[in-house]
Amino acid sequence: MSNDTCNLPLDTDIFGLTFIYGLIFTLGLPSNLLSLWGLYHLGRSGGGGCQLVYILNLLLSDLLQLLTLPLWILYLQGPHQWPYGQLTCELVGYVFYVNVYASVMFLCLIATDRCLAIVYPFSSRRVRTVRVAAVSGVAVWILTFLFCLSGLLPSVFNSDRLLCLEQYPVSPRYAQFKIATVVLGFLLPCTILGYTSAHIGVTLRQSPSLSAHERHKIVGILVVITVNFIVVFGPYHLVGGYRFVSLLLTDEPCELEHSLFLIYRLCYGLTSLNTLLDPLFYIFLCPDARLELQRSLPCLGRGQNPMGRHMLSLCPLSECMFMPHSVSTFSSKELFGHSQFLI
Repeated sequence: MSNDTCNLPLDTDIFGLTFIYGLIFTLGLPSNLLSLWGLYHLGRSGGGGCQLVYILNLLLSDLLQLLTLPLWILYLQGPHQWPYGQLTCELVGYVFYVNVYASVMFLCLIATDRCLAIVYPFSSRRVRTVRVAAVSGVAVWILTFLFCLSGLLPSVFNSDRLLCLEQYPVSPRYAQFKIATVVLGFLLPCTILGYTSAHIGVTLRQSPSLSAHERHKIVGILVVITVNFIVVFGPYHLVGGYRFVSLLLTDEPCELEHSLFLIYRLCYGLTSLNTLLDPLFYIFLCPDARLELQRSLPCLGRGQNPMGRHMLSLCPLSECMFMPHSVSTFSSKELFGHSQFLI
């Protein structure tokens, strides 16, 4: 790989990324703040358990990622010139990447916890505790911190061109790091989400107390969450995987960088969409979380959502280890009547 600097049309991504980041920040910030507020009151009321710990961490990582978006918008308007110095670039870039992959890991923990609760309700009792969830959360933050530190150092700032988190062409070391993120940050989580969703679907299909409509709706929700992950993170990691593997093999890196620049940058911006969608999937579809928001914020209205009583949830399944029977004998009311979380 050549170390020559590539002259790319950096201004071609300004409109697209500015629109994406602006929309996500405008809608995502209030959504995440409202979600955290609702979860805070839900936790004070004694609800949530280990799922609450995981979702709180997920939303915290989303919020921290969101707070970096205004700086990236200003950077794009530069165009592509970071005016705040090397240290700020490294700090903001580090916060952005850490929280992207921390949120992915918490999605995996939520999916694994859900699967254990439904498929292995009794044997998983000892590991599905708030204490284990808290320790797991700390471990995720530490491991993600160290992993990103190994890839983003010694520097992600180009002092000559004032580029932040951009190298054209990238160094071989950084390309290897990004290939590792494709495996650990997308392919492995995608496998975990797919496996847990399929395992849950098989288990629910064996439950005689659930109607076909209920089973189809639950499986549909799981499919939507998995597909959402693939749609949001897939393009960036797949295009990136092709880009970085090719850069390690090609003798003409600038030509490759030029051909992939715009599509890669737009896919990069798309990953921030998870900060907007996570509150929708994990909170706003949760009847109890919405109720806590209505109680604590009267301006949202106290009227019950007419669809609320028809919404299905998997949360009681996450508490099934406290019931004296197996998942296959749950009644529909026990499964869906008094849940706290959609998934």
